[in-house]
Amino acid sequence: MSSILNIGAIMQDADLTPDEDDEPVVMTSTEWSVWAYLVTVVLTSGTYLTLMAVRLAGQPVDQVEWVVPMLWTLGVSVLGTVALTIVLTIAGTITTTIVRHIVAFCRVGHGDTTVRLPDVETEPDARDKEISLRGDQALVAVLGAGFVGALVLAMLDADTFWIGNLLFVVGTLGAIAETTTRIRLYRRGF
Repeated sequence: MSSILNIGAIMQDADLTPDEDDEPVVMTSTEWSVWAYLVTVVLTSGTYLTLMAVRLAGQPVDQVEWVVPMLWTLGVSVLGTVALTIVLTIAGTITTTIVRHIVAFCRVGHGDTTVRLPDVETEPDARDKEISLRGDQALVAVLGAGFVGALVLAMLDADTFWIGNLLFVVGTLGAIAETTTRIRLYRRGF
């Protein structure tokens, strides 16, 4: 019983500040761009596919206008990724700097005067390159399977709507596979 009551005293004496090597991994600008790409691809592709589903419900396949909306979707996806990457990188840099200064202030308050604030990572490092390679491998696996499906549709003389949209969906699934693989590796490691 006395050991249970003594927990408060033990907790007061405990050093709860993290060790230098226990600091969280900082998101690099490359990781911010991966998140931006994932969000943009999901939103733009979801919008396009919803539009196509609505159009298919109301008219025959050969009358569905799909080329222009697909081109707009691809363009908005690229521009949206660039814009969102810029916004997330700026916001992430500001947030990281503020948090690091708060942590440094707390450590100085505990008597640690050797606080070092590392710079925010802006250049890709070896880890970024390895993660990018693994993401590309996931992308290629999905694209390979999808291209076989497109070839089969072409051999069966399917309407270009189905071939074009299969390739679009495969590209979307490949982008999702690539980005989720990269994000998982950034957050959990190899």
